[in-house]
Amino acid sequence: MDEPKSPEPSAGRRPTGVPPSVRLSPSQEAWQAYVEHTLYECDTCRRVDGSPCEPAESLYRTWRDVAEAGIRKVWRTPLPPGQ
Repeated sequence: MDEPKSPEPSAGRRPTGVPPSVRLSPSQEAWQAYVEHTLYECDTCRRVDGSPCEPAESLYRTWRDVAEAGIRKVWRTPLPPGQ
């Protein structure tokens, strides 16, 4: 069937996304870069039967590294007294 998977946004509707005034955490920024690449920018990644391209794999590794660094930073931070 040639039915679209999701309806197209109505004419004049702003695309959803993060407003420019919002600052994401480094982990969120890395994840956003990966998602935007794989869902919107890369034809190879969007193919159902294809494998992710090398830039997508690199973006994913970057996200994991940034997320793990954040987790290690939180893990090493001592709790305030009484916590």
